[in-house]
Amino acid sequence: MSKPAKIGPWGGAGGDERNVQAMPRRLVSVTIHSGEGIDGISFTYVGSDYVQYTEGPWGRTLNNENTITIDPTDYVTEISGTFGTAYDNTIVTSLKIATFNDQYPVTYGTPNGTPFHIPVLNGGKVVGFFGRSGDLLDAIGVYIHP
Repeated sequence: MSKPAKIGPWGGAGGDERNVQAMPRRLVSVTIHSGEGIDGISFTYVGSDYVQYTEGPWGRTLNNENTITIDPTDYVTEISGTFGTAYDNTIVTSLKIATFNDQYPVTYGTPNGTPFHIPVLNGGKVVGFFGRSGDLLDAIGVYIHP
């Protein structure tokens, strides 16, 4: 089995490094806390060892909470958003997660700053995240499985 590719991160340099416990194979759910920016993120995934793991929250759990549950027949095809200044720091200010079935095209946070866009081509899938966080989500990157 091929190893997922690590792409990114996008955002600021604050906070501590965050990463997965095991190489991810499939995303199960993503929970985003957002207000003026992305306050925090947590997610559940199935690792390459077929064990389910939960990461986070990376950041804080204030403001609006939204959970995206990804059906086993669906997968994340694209992550986009912005990073910029909020709360006097460079953080991820907005996130949008699109699936193959396009069930969740909602933008979380406030689109403000520099845009980033990670489309996954040729049937690849976003299977996990890494990044930086302290009180907020400072930066985010993705693991893509071919």
